[in-house]
Amino acid sequence: MNMSHTERLILSNQYEILSKLNPEQADVYQRAKTIIERGYCLQLLELEKSFGHLERDTCQEVIDTLEMHHAMMVSFENLPTTEQAEFTPARFKFNGYSRSQERELADYVCFLLEVDKRFPEVDCPCEELSSDIAMRDKYQRMLAAWRDCPRSYKLSIQELRKILNA
Repeated sequence: MNMSHTERLILSNQYEILSKLNPEQADVYQRAKTIIERGYCLQLLELEKSFGHLERDTCQEVIDTLEMHHAMMVSFENLPTTEQAEFTPARFKFNGYSRSQERELADYVCFLLEVDKRFPEVDCPCEELSSDIAMRDKYQRMLAAWRDCPRSYKLSIQELRKILNA
């Protein structure tokens, strides 16, 4: 992280203010203030990691994944009852991303749900939306199968099977 002396001074002052506003986190802010003031390069990289960064394509992939789950649920609900019996509605529920392995993706989902108020059909509190395993690869395969379908919101039972089994 390259910062001018002015930027370092401003950030140092902000950490000082934060330590006064949040006494329970004062040690964390004082440590960050010291790192900024003294220019410890290795620890500056550590501070930089907390800022995060998601590329535009990755953001769109997450949005598409949520949209796909919505489309599958709508399609499931529109199937004849005899075909619905093949699945449980839980199969179409969005399970989230792994907080331990895909934290930035999970945080973006929380942003979309809680801040932007998108995808109200995901009726699970954000802190509970976390898969035990990494899901991105699975969701990418599912998205590829979904994109091959001619009507994304009128999926047949065969198309639903194909997406779920991707």
